[in-house]
Amino acid sequence: MVLKILKSPIRNKYCKIFLFTLCLFCIGICFNNTDAGASGGKVSVYTEGNKIINCEGKGTLTIGKNIKEISLIKSIEGGKANITEFKVASANKYFTAVDGVLFSKDKSELVCYPDSKKTSSYTIKAGVKSISQYAFAYNKYLKSVSIPKSASKIDSYVFKDCTNLEKVVCKANIADICGMFYNCKSLKSFDIPESVTEIMDDAFTGCESLEVKIGKNVSYIDDNAFYNAAASFEADKDNARYTVINGALYSADGKSLMFIPYKQEIYTIPDTVTYINKYAFYENKFIREITVNAAEFNMNSLYGCINLEKIIFSDNIKSIIAGDREDAAITGYNLNNLKDIVIPETNIYYKSYEGGLYSADYKNLYMVSAGRDSLILNENVESIKDDCNGKNQFKSISISDSNKFFTVKDNVLYNKDITKIVIFPGQLSTYEIPATVSDISVILNDFCTDLEDEGFTRYNNAAYNLKSITADAANNYFKSVDGVLYNKDMTELVLYPQKRKGAYTVSKNIVKLNPATFASASALTGLSVQTNSILVLNGCTSLKRLEYAEGVESVTVYGNWLGTGGVQLGKLYLPGSIRYIHLVRIGDNATVYGYSNTGEYEYDKNPIEDIKAYVTDLGYKYKNLGTAAKTVKNGKAVTNGSNIKVSWKAQAKASGYKISYVPDKHNIYKEIVLKNINGGKKTSCTFKKSKLGNKKKILIRAYRIINGIKVYGKPVEVTCR
Repeated sequence: MVLKILKSPIRNKYCKIFLFTLCLFCIGICFNNTDAGASGGKVSVYTEGNKIINCEGKGTLTIGKNIKEISLIKSIEGGKANITEFKVASANKYFTAVDGVLFSKDKSELVCYPDSKKTSSYTIKAGVKSISQYAFAYNKYLKSVSIPKSASKIDSYVFKDCTNLEKVVCKANIADICGMFYNCKSLKSFDIPESVTEIMDDAFTGCESLEVKIGKNVSYIDDNAFYNAAASFEADKDNARYTVINGALYSADGKSLMFIPYKQEIYTIPDTVTYINKYAFYENKFIREITVNAAEFNMNSLYGCINLEKIIFSDNIKSIIAGDREDAAITGYNLNNLKDIVIPETNIYYKSYEGGLYSADYKNLYMVSAGRDSLILNENVESIKDDCNGKNQFKSISISDSNKFFTVKDNVLYNKDITKIVIFPGQLSTYEIPATVSDISVILNDFCTDLEDEGFTRYNNAAYNLKSITADAANNYFKSVDGVLYNKDMTELVLYPQKRKGAYTVSKNIVKLNPATFASASALTGLSVQTNSILVLNGCTSLKRLEYAEGVESVTVYGNWLGTGGVQLGKLYLPGSIRYIHLVRIGDNATVYGYSNTGEYEYDKNPIEDIKAYVTDLGYKYKNLGTAAKTVKNGKAVTNGSNIKVSWKAQAKASGYKISYVPDKHNIYKEIVLKNINGGKKTSCTFKKSKLGNKKKILIRAYRIINGIKVYGKPVEVTCR
């Protein structure tokens, strides 16, 4: 067995020490594996100073004698490490291991239980006073755990994703619970200690099998404490804040509905209710029918109930709030199977027609039943709210010809003069834009790139079955090529059909590309980009290869957003011209191909040490295609009359140099080239001062030709004198 020691990164000043140590090991001299950074078995650790920041492999992880801190959760969470036991060097002053479990040296704190330890039960011994955050997280073998009375502190997310955990006996003297059992789907039994007064954020999120017992001293329960959780609820009769009515958890006065049992399929909301917790029904996949007897109801309470088929309102209903959502980016309520909204004929505020929710005079359409095959609109409708524009299962749409505000052509609903799409049938796979249409925003996603307000401004997924889109030849706004939609002069990529199969290359002629253009393009297999761009690739489930062409300086890729499903890239190719990079959740097993010593900035304009370090710190694999020239030294820029002379020291292995400046500090990748210098031995150049305008800062960077590609190193910035 070979002992593997990794440091991230290995500095130049340590090279001699590292090589000397390696030589000693190779010739058979005994090597002390308890030094900082050492690892046992098949688990390798990555360190920064005396802190373990990362690990990978399966087996025993040994803590060296100089280690003071450990941070393993990213490695375990990402599946890169499977730890079966811990061992600690006897000389370590901070940690110890007992039966393979990691503790503080004095055994008062349980630091980490191995995620791959194959034991079904575990009892924490008396004397342990605290349990660290994520201590048992991701263990798939534990079924029962006992916590001693001596424990007075249990940090958040201790049992996160322990999916086989069924029972925890807790005698700890703790005041609150936060994220403790997040996604423990099998948890059936946990008696909340009498000392607990607050049940906080995510405490039991996803514990769908749990029989909940609220103790008499609980005075606060967070809105998402039992999100998508609980087989049943029970509250102590002496609890002054909470009670259980018809199996659901309410405030003691019955006015606030907090949570219903997660797997309940039919539920009636009583007329006493004046407040419904956002997470009472939110994204419940089991609820099929709801009856509302309350006087007021917010439709956002039902967001994501994808199997809800029917909503029945009693005659008590006076106010139905629609569109008042925290996340206004999502059009509609994602009620994909809703087939009917029922309103009593005697109600004076609302009416129902063909499954749609209308004002009493039928002039305003507030919601549609998106799970129906067809949409039949009332002939009197004058206004249609945005919440009707989301994903639906319509094959056809119809409205009376006498309606003065809307018309239907080929099953698509338009305004009367056919200039704007109003509702698009989700089952449509091919579509031709009529000659008169200029507004197709209903079927487009939009992503805001303002750093202070970044995210979707519209995500409706309405045209989710489109394989091809074309435009009438007489249309003055749009043009289609190979089933992809552009603006008329082909400078903007407007819409990429989500079900269009195969790979796609974004042309160099494209100067405008909305980041969400490819969102939910589930049949896209490969993507080549030739422009600086931000890409939001959630829902691109078939995308395995993403490549940026040479000349691209800015690469920003979001693999997931709004929890709508992530991309699993296999390969990402970075250009040698890259200056700015930001990668977010691009795939658990992604490999990034790039050139070492390139890059300049990352998110929020922070300088990056190196592309390789940036990529590996995020947990992705890295493949080096070559190494750029080092940063030039002795750079100077001197004004001489109407000219500016720039000089530098010749850089070894350089093929040439680029002199440039950045005109806008907010758009750092918009680099203006002042001079391109061919030849690595050249050390100066001159250009007109007028080219620089009123700017003072100049960038000098060397490049190398690697396999025919100009690969740029990091710049040095100089100020004109």
